[in-house]
Amino acid sequence: MDSWLDEIDLDATGPPVSMGVRKLGNRPWTFTDAFTNDELALKLQLSEDISKEVFIATNETELAGKAVLELVKKSGVKILNSHSGHSLEKAGLSVQEDLCLINRTSEGWLLKAASLCFPSRWKLREKIGKNMSHIHGPVDGYEEHLSKRVNNFFDRLGNEPVWRRNWFIHPDNSLYQPQRPPNGDPIIEFNEIGEKLFVRSERQTLQLLEIPGWILFAIRVQRTPLENLLLTRKEEFQKWIFEAPVSHHDHKGLVIEQVSEIQKALVN
Repeated sequence: MDSWLDEIDLDATGPPVSMGVRKLGNRPWTFTDAFTNDELALKLQLSEDISKEVFIATNETELAGKAVLELVKKSGVKILNSHSGHSLEKAGLSVQEDLCLINRTSEGWLLKAASLCFPSRWKLREKIGKNMSHIHGPVDGYEEHLSKRVNNFFDRLGNEPVWRRNWFIHPDNSLYQPQRPPNGDPIIEFNEIGEKLFVRSERQTLQLLEIPGWILFAIRVQRTPLENLLLTRKEEFQKWIFEAPVSHHDHKGLVIEQVSEIQKALVN
């Protein structure tokens, strides 16, 4: 069973988005699992097929990229793609996490470079060089609840890495998801939700680099059929799907018709 399912927040009473940041402690920021070989092979394929969509670096990011590459090496990871150019790209193709470089500037904290092979419905070329408010613009409640807190948090981030987790529910189990379907997600009927809806979660870590003013933001995408969440936390999920406001459902990628089908399945 996927132990990370125990980490997702099923609180139906709080705001739809929250920071939920915790100290990483002794946990590794990058790790291998049963999907390592397949996911690294997919990253390499994407970098060959659509390189400009999955890796972008602005000027003066190579030194920070080298710092990230050293972190990867110190984690015991073998650098698999030695022929690529930028150090951040080499690092990003060697771990399952997507790697983003965030830099403090006079305009705030900006996304300056990223190896992003497994986006959760956003396009790197539309976000590169932008601040946090612009990047999270489509997220309902971000500007109201989190924008100022996130910038202050980045300003005060200490030497100890931190982590948080988000989650969504989609009928698409693909790792590479740069956008929503043009006509929206198909509605999965109540008798098929367990195997045709998927929990998609990002384990996000943040850590300061040795170079002042730079943060490494790492994103590990993990997925599992909804039926696995129902096997381990059905009562909590049922409470969430029936009691959470529409804003919570929207944030998780669930339109009202899909919520209705899930509710129907849980009472049958």
